[in-house]
Amino acid sequence: MQNNPPATTPYPPGRDGQAGRENQDLVSDTLARHGRAPFPSFPDWTRRRQVRGYLRKELEKGFEFRLKRLSLELDTALHQVREESNHALVTAKAHLRRERMEFFAGSYHEMVERFNVLTERFLASLDNRLERLERYKSPVIREREEQRLNNAVTTFLATLDQLIDDYRAIISEQVDHE
Repeated sequence: MQNNPPATTPYPPGRDGQAGRENQDLVSDTLARHGRAPFPSFPDWTRRRQVRGYLRKELEKGFEFRLKRLSLELDTALHQVREESNHALVTAKAHLRRERMEFFAGSYHEMVERFNVLTERFLASLDNRLERLERYKSPVIREREEQRLNNAVTTFLATLDQLIDDYRAIISEQVDHE
């Protein structure tokens, strides 16, 4: 049959409950000794006060020892909780970093594919315009249109480069929530 501590015990169940009950018994015995005369009544009140003072010191030291022990147990339990929390955080952060990298790699690949499609459409359109450029009879119009097409190519390529640089900046951005 298991001997469970009563619900009113100041000691937590399961964690060194036996030592807690022993401590309670020690305190109870000491208080009982304090209540009765340990020796035959001393006619000398000074000695009587001295014996009671020693008993009081014994109780105080016992309480100090138990307080230090409970404090040490509490610190140990808190340290264990901190360690378990840190482990959970590290594991969760690693999982989130992996998901983040997978997301950015997938979205970068998708972005590159879209840029490739846009570039091919732009180049096809540019080829059509260059073919039309050869049909212009006026050299001024041909020169002006060729300049406009060169500007369009330069602007298009610069815009693509800027978009890729902006996306890389987003990926490399470090955001801390501390």
